[in-house]
Amino acid sequence: MTRQLPRCYRAPAQLLLASRRFSADALLIAADAYRELAADLTIHGFCDVAQQASDLADRLATEAPKRACALPTFFPTQHKGKPHADH
Repeated sequence: MTRQLPRCYRAPAQLLLASRRFSADALLIAADAYRELAADLTIHGFCDVAQQASDLADRLATEAPKRACALPTFFPTQHKGKPHADH
């Protein structure tokens, strides 16, 4: 009987794949984490569950190029009073 990857590991990946809100960077970071999880599970002898984690990593990595890249956050500088050079 094949064990199933616990829901606490499946749910975040499913959310990342289902929601277009997450950027390509977020998916690639998650894919890397799932690859590490798969490697750890393999070391501990849970090869069937490790394969499921690896499959999730592949799905995340495949979906990533279809997503927009994350935009840098820009906070405009608001000067109040005199500029610093005049102090």
